[in-house]
Amino acid sequence: MKLCQIVLFAAALLAEPAQAAAPTEASIKEIFVLTNTQGMLKNIDAQLVPIRKKMFEEATKNTPQTQEREQAIDRFLKKTDSILKETINWDVLEPKFVDIYSQSLSQEEVDGIIAFYKSPAGQAFIKKMPVLTHNSLVMRQKMMVPMMQKMQIAVKELQEEMDKINHAET
Repeated sequence: MKLCQIVLFAAALLAEPAQAAAPTEASIKEIFVLTNTQGMLKNIDAQLVPIRKKMFEEATKNTPQTQEREQAIDRFLKKTDSILKETINWDVLEPKFVDIYSQSLSQEEVDGIIAFYKSPAGQAFIKKMPVLTHNSLVMRQKMMVPMMQKMQIAVKELQEEMDKINHAET
């Protein structure tokens, strides 16, 4: 009987692996402080403003620009910037990030991440992150312009195809 109990106990252990301890909110927030997550988000927001403006300029470069159109675009960009700042700010994002980290990482992993960020390599990574982020945004912006041009061509081709279909149906 004792052997049967041992086998059942071992099977139960194998069936349900031990859950790693969930990280504390304080330890997750320590990662945010060490990595200056809030400051980086502000920097990204500041970098997006000129990138979005340049994208609009590229998208409308074949449209005659008037002062009225430029003012309308500026008003639109200011309005959308306001919406972004209202919707995606640290007060809104922090609890969501805490939840994501809590669900994705164990306390042991968070402790290891904190140790890394406190190390010289981690500190160098944190200091260089704004440059890495900026360069990544610039790279994506450069990719967006040709992509948008291709998308516009695809939309035009679809419209021409739909016009042919509509014409053939009538």
